[in-house]
Amino acid sequence: MQKASYHAREAERIKLLQSYSILDSLPEIEYDNLTKLAAEICKTPVSLISLVDDSRQLFKSHFGFELEETPREQSFCAHAINGDGSIFMIEDTRMDERFRDNPLVTGRSDIIFYAGVPLKSALGLPLGTLCVIDHVPRILSKNQIEALHILSEQVMSLLELRKSKLELDNAHSELTRFSDKLEKMVSSRTSELESKNMELEAMNAELQSFTYISSHDLQEPLRKIQIFISQLEENEYHSLTENGRYKFERIRLAAFRMQNLIQDLLAYSVAENIGMNTENVPLNSLVEETMDTLKEELKNRGTTVEILANCNLDVVPSQFKQFFYNLFSNAIKFAKVGGPSSIEISGQTVTGAQYPDVPLKKDTRYSRILISDNGIGFEQRYADQVFGIFQRLHGHEEYRGTGIGLAIVKKVIQNHSGFISVKSSSGNGAQFEIFLPVKQSLNSGTTE
Repeated sequence: MQKASYHAREAERIKLLQSYSILDSLPEIEYDNLTKLAAEICKTPVSLISLVDDSRQLFKSHFGFELEETPREQSFCAHAINGDGSIFMIEDTRMDERFRDNPLVTGRSDIIFYAGVPLKSALGLPLGTLCVIDHVPRILSKNQIEALHILSEQVMSLLELRKSKLELDNAHSELTRFSDKLEKMVSSRTSELESKNMELEAMNAELQSFTYISSHDLQEPLRKIQIFISQLEENEYHSLTENGRYKFERIRLAAFRMQNLIQDLLAYSVAENIGMNTENVPLNSLVEETMDTLKEELKNRGTTVEILANCNLDVVPSQFKQFFYNLFSNAIKFAKVGGPSSIEISGQTVTGAQYPDVPLKKDTRYSRILISDNGIGFEQRYADQVFGIFQRLHGHEEYRGTGIGLAIVKKVIQNHSGFISVKSSSGNGAQFEIFLPVKQSLNSGTTE
């Protein structure tokens, strides 16, 4: 057995790999769907997403393969990331002196055929491979190799999206802490505060642009995946076994979910709107427009919407239509099975002094909105977690979604300098409480 040499830029490569925080992470369905698709297209029993560190190769996804990692010295992928070509392919490992006595060849894994495409970053550094494996000698067709390259690009897009999210979360945490510090210093450092706010606005704009571009760039490889799915459905679906058709449908649904995820990411990235033009609009008009948009969903689920009390809101209408759309969609999605589903909304004008336990300005007037449903609810200890991006309390099989809807809801409220919280218990629905500042009249100093 011939051990692969280390990459020419190994230290730099390892540092880059660690920056993704992907090593030893839990399985994720988006990666598993790509290995399933790779195995289906290449007609192999095994497909892996392999990440090679300084001593191991770890499998972020291992379709048809029991092991979760192997020593680096046994790794085929360690050879693949050093190759000059775009794919590293061994038709029969038993005939190759580098691998014929490798335990992965002679042992239970029985690797006879191997083909791996390096997962390369924008810097050209390989992190690992997307590979397919068979237990008999074989070779891939030109179309299969091209598909494997497309899927490897999608793996890298997922990795870059993961890294972007981590950087975005860290940046937002830093911005939040910094903003709190500025709030305490505002009375004595007004001029400095104005300067820092300009810096924060620029940073938010850069973060927004970065997320938008990252999400937008995911759409092109996804379109290619959907093209291959369509071609497989048109030309080869009839020849698939029942199990193969089941897996194909799962892959198609996964691609559809990924499309929804990208669309929600784009919505999240553009939700930030500094220097917004607000309008004074009735609460009931926004609710009724949202009901009209969700007319079919409300009817199919038998969900009723009742406005108990009305008030006016100083908001950006387009953002608040998205706000109500996401909250109502959640209520419909998480309604109890077999029983009546209802949503109740009420609004009133209050002062911050009336709610000392809420972080409001005591001398400011607010529009207070309550939105309640009678759905499945959740444990109160998850009340903060539900507003995080990509946070889900249920599996994809049980309730479909991207885990971004409530993050958009919170971001809209933050854009309006408001406050949102939720109270819930398992089986007893959820109640969202929102406070929005009432706009002050420039001429009289009174509220509109």
